[in-house]
Amino acid sequence: MKSISKFIALFVVLLTVSVFETGSAMEFQIPAQELKLDNGLVVIVVERPGTGVFSSYIVTAVGSANEKPGSIGAAHFLEHMLFKGTKSIGTKDYVAEQELMDKQDSLWNRIDQARQQSRYIKLAGDEGAYQKHLNWVSQMEALLDSLIADEALYVVKNEYEELYTRRGAVGFNASTGYDFTDYIVSLPANQLHTWFVMEADRMKNPVLREFYPEREVVLEERRLRIDNEGEGKLFEQFIGTAFIAHPYQLMWEWKSDQGNIKREALKKFHHQFYAPNRTVIGLVGDIKFSDVEAFAKKYWSDIPRQPEPDPIYTVEPKQLGERRVDVNFDASPALYIGFHKGAFDDPDEAAFVVLDRILADGRSSRLYKSLVIGQQLCSNIGTEAFPGAEQGDLYPSLYIISAYPKDGVDSRIVETAIYEELAKLSTVPVSARELQKARNNIQADFIWDAYDNDGLAQKLAQYQSTARDWRYMLTRMEQIEKLTPDALQSVAAKYFTKENRTVATLVPIVRADATEGGE
Repeated sequence: MKSISKFIALFVVLLTVSVFETGSAMEFQIPAQELKLDNGLVVIVVERPGTGVFSSYIVTAVGSANEKPGSIGAAHFLEHMLFKGTKSIGTKDYVAEQELMDKQDSLWNRIDQARQQSRYIKLAGDEGAYQKHLNWVSQMEALLDSLIADEALYVVKNEYEELYTRRGAVGFNASTGYDFTDYIVSLPANQLHTWFVMEADRMKNPVLREFYPEREVVLEERRLRIDNEGEGKLFEQFIGTAFIAHPYQLMWEWKSDQGNIKREALKKFHHQFYAPNRTVIGLVGDIKFSDVEAFAKKYWSDIPRQPEPDPIYTVEPKQLGERRVDVNFDASPALYIGFHKGAFDDPDEAAFVVLDRILADGRSSRLYKSLVIGQQLCSNIGTEAFPGAEQGDLYPSLYIISAYPKDGVDSRIVETAIYEELAKLSTVPVSARELQKARNNIQADFIWDAYDNDGLAQKLAQYQSTARDWRYMLTRMEQIEKLTPDALQSVAAKYFTKENRTVATLVPIVRADATEGGE
C-alpha cells in the first residue's frame, strides 16, 4: 500500500490579516491547512470545532470563456446537468435508461442532419419533395418526444438534492461564470463522509439524463432574463460592443448554439475541463483535517489528471475611441457606461476596488449623493465589474456604471453628470478621511465574510483558483492599505477617458396608441 505522502503534499499556513478600523489595529487569523493530491486536486481546510456544521465550496476552472463556436452555452448547460445524478443516483434502472438515451441521441443526429439538408432541398425547387422532407422531420421529432417520455419512467427526479436535504443540507446550489464554475453546500459536521462520496461520484460518474428537456430549460432562462427584459437586452448589446475579440464578449449563450448542443459534445466538455487538476475545494467548519485527508485519498485520488486545455490566447485590443449603442425596447430608460480595466493581478486593480467604494458604496457615495439625492436625476445608480469575480477576473475586464433616469429626465443629462463626478476623481485627490472610510468598509466586509463558514470557503477556493495561491487575499488587502490619494487620482485619470469607454442607452419605444392618446 502506497504511503499517504505519495499522494499528498501538506501545507499548514497561518494567515494574519491586520484590520484598521477607527485607527486601531486588530488581528484576524485564518488557520488554513492545505493539501494537494498527486492528480492536482487542491483542498484547503479551516477547522472550526464546536460549530456543528461545515461548508464546502468547489471551484472548477471552466466557464463561458472556455467555450467555442458551436458549443456556446456548454458550461452553463453542464452545470445544470450535474444536478441530474450519476449511474447510481437519480435512476431506477441505469442500463435501460442508457439504452433510451443512446436511441435519443441517434435520432437527434438524424434530425439535425435533416435540418441542415432542408435549405438545399428547398433550393432545388421541388415543393412536393420539400414538404415531404419537412413532414419526415416532424415525425422524427415526435418519435424523439416519445423516447423522452419513456426515459421519464426510469428517472428519479431531484434524488441528488433530496439525498443532501435529508441529511440536513442547506444552500445546495451552483453558478457558472466566465472563468469558473462553483458548487456549494453546507451540511452537519457528521456528513463529511457523505459529502466526499457524493461529490466524487458526481465528478467520476455523471449521467447527463433528461438532456433534451433540460436544454429547453436553459433556453427558457435566456428568454426570461434577456429576450423579454429590456435591461437584459441592453446589457447584452453593451457587453458585445465593449468586447470585440475576447470571449467575455458573450453576455449569455446564443439560442442557436444552445439549442443544438449534443450530449456527446457535452460529455467531452466535461471530460476535458472537470478534472482534479482544474479543481479547488474550500472546506470550513466543524471538521478535522485528518478526516479530510483520509477521505480525499480514498475517494478522489483515483480520478485521473487530464491534460490542460489550450489556453485563451485572445487579447482584447486596446480601444481607440468611444463606442456607443442604443437599444429600442418597451421598458424604462437605462444607461450603462463601461471602462476597460485590467485583470485580477493588474497593479491598478486594488485602486479600482477602493474607487468603486468611493463612487457607489451606499447612500453616502459620490454618485448616489450627487445624481439621486442632490440633482435628483436618477431613481438609482450603481457600479459593477464584468465579469465581476470578487478577487478580480482572470482576464482584463470592464468597470461599469449603471444609471436609471427618473421619468422625464434625458439620459444625456445623466451621462454628463456622471462624467462630471468621474472628472473630480481624475483632477482632485480624495481626502484622507474618504480613503480611510473606503478601506475600513472593505476590511470590515472581508472580516464578516471570513467569519462565515460559506464566505470563507468561497474566498479560499476562488483566490486559489484565480491566483494559484489563496494567500493572495492577504496581498490584496496589503495593496489596498498602501494606496494613496495620488495613486487613486492617477488611476482615475488613466482609465476614465472618452477613448476607453463604451456607452449603451435603453431608448423606450413610444407606442402609437400612447401618442394618439396625448393629442
